[in-house]
Formats: sequence, structure tokens, C-alpha cells
Amino acid sequence: MFATTKAATAAVPAGHEAAREQFVLTPGPAYFAPPAAAAGGALQVKRTGDQLAFAAGDVRGEFDTKAGRLVRYERKGQRVINQFPEPYFWRAPTDNDFGNGMPERLGAWRTAHTRRPVQRVAVGEQTAAGLPITVEYLLADLGVPYTVQYLVAPDGAVQVTAAIDMTGKQLPELPRFGMRLELPGRFGQLAYYGRGPWENYSDRYTASFLGTYRDSVRRQLTANYIRPQESGYRTDVRWLTLSDAAGQGLRIEGAQPLCFSALPTRTEFLDPGLTKKQQHTNDVRSFDYVCLQIDLKQRGVGGDNSWGALPHDQYRLLDKQYSYTYTLRLLDGPAAAQ
Repeated sequence: MFATTKAATAAVPAGHEAAREQFVLTPGPAYFAPPAAAAGGALQVKRTGDQLAFAAGDVRGEFDTKAGRLVRYERKGQRVINQFPEPYFWRAPTDNDFGNGMPERLGAWRTAHTRRPVQRVAVGEQTAAGLPITVEYLLADLGVPYTVQYLVAPDGAVQVTAAIDMTGKQLPELPRFGMRLELPGRFGQLAYYGRGPWENYSDRYTASFLGTYRDSVRRQLTANYIRPQESGYRTDVRWLTLSDAAGQGLRIEGAQPLCFSALPTRTEFLDPGLTKKQQHTNDVRSFDYVCLQIDLKQRGVGGDNSWGALPHDQYRLLDKQYSYTYTLRLLDGPAAAQ
């Protein structure tokens, strides 16, 4: 809805936009109902030792049951993902974060993803819905269980459900709950349905309307921040695609609203550590890859003041359990990227 001036004044012309708002008419989980699986041949599965290979039409993949992770996922021999989804909980501190001591207080999560020994891998029975695989990890530095459930569908899509349980643990709040993966830099054309067109966060999104947006990964780093920090985020996302000039690439669909960023650099290169450093955004090197962060939630950026105030509680991650689900689909041409 838009409100515009009806008559001109000395300062404002007629038709000038004075206000705007967006109303969701059909809220609820049904909006995120998954699309029907594409028609195709049956899912073929072959297990050899610790290697579990699967094929569906022109999609091929492989799961390492010892390491507990995907190691190959291709369509027509096209390698789309260089680094497969892994848990990631940290964000590059903002100026407000430094003001409220976040780098020290929440620092246990900075490297919590690095030591996660596999506790158990269970490959379930194949059904009409697909092949389920469950991997149970331990975040060793925190003593926290973390579980990822995969469902390889008959059309070659891979559904991922990640969950963490911090029950009984006295831990600092999470900066974010999500996973990240990396794609080659040629998959730098971004499209998504969510809030945009500019970056937005859980406590900074009312001016960002839901819609379909297209951009490039190279434009996602917020260049007008004097100091490198967390940037380029999008919330309330239903789906996103990263594709090359031919329309090949990857599509992510949420079973619930997702948040994401797609940057040509990693959080580690935006994070100065425990203190601010004398560096600027143009000091951050861009790489020939896309670092894609797929989240359920991220801590709000706050800003009531920048010298101690925390984000409001409703924008902090204070629960003991989190879980979310998204689906990976490989794209094959421009039509699939819509």
C-alpha cells in the first residue's frame, strides 16, 4: 500500500510517495509447503563400504557414511558445490556488537563448528519419499549434540534438517543458527523471494518488502560501511537461487522462512577478532567463490545505543533447542532458476 500526496505544495509535488506499507494476506505455514517432486525415474542407491552413491535422472551424488557428509552432488557432471553444508554459528561483529561486548561474551561460538566428531550415522530404509540418512555429531568444545538429517528424494533433491540441543548447558546465546556452503564464483547470479532489495535483519526489516529480487553476489557486501562487518543479509526468504550465465546452479527452498547471505568472502575475513582493527571495507579481499550462509535465525543488530545496549530479547537466540529444514535442488537452465 502506498500513500501519495494528492495536491502539489510549494515543497512537494503531487503524486509524491509519503508512506508505504505491506500486509501479508495469507500468513501461515502453508505458504512454505514444498512443491511437488518432479517426475522422473526411481532413485538408484548403491553402497560400497563407507561410500553411498545415489542417482536420479541426470543427478548424481555420493555420501560418505564414515565422515557423515555429502561429498558429491552433480547434475550432468556439473560440479556446483565446492564445500557442502556444515554448521556455522558465528557472525562478523558489528559496531553495536563491539559496544555490548559480544566478541568476548559469545566467543565460544566462533569456532564451535570446527571440532564435531561423528557419533553415529544411520541410513534408513528407502521409501517412496526417498532415502533418509541421519548423522549425529558432538560439538566437542561445548559438549553439545548436533544432528543433521538428510532425505535424498526420488527427483534428486536433498532435504536437510539441522537441529541443536543445548538443554542443561550454561552457554552464551547463539549469534546465529544455520549452515554454510561454498559454490564456485561463476554461480554469482542471485535471485530470491524474501525481503529486499537492500540488506535486512530480524530487527531491521520493516522497510524491506517481500518480493522477488535479482542481483549479483559481487554487490552483496555493503560497501558504505567504513569498517568491515556482518552485511548483506536477507530475511523471510522462501527460496533463493545461485546460477551461472547458462542458468545452471543451485536452488534452496525453505520448509519455513529462511535467512541468508551470499558473499564473495567468508565471515573469517570480515571478523577482526576481539578488538576493532584499523581496516576498511576496501581492505577485504573478494574471492572467486560464493560463501552461502543459510540460516534459521541470526541475532538482531540492536542499536538503542552503540555502547552497551543488547538487541531486544525477541531478536536474540535464547532458546535451548533449534531446528530447521531446507531443500537443495540442482538447476538445469534459466527456466529452473525462476
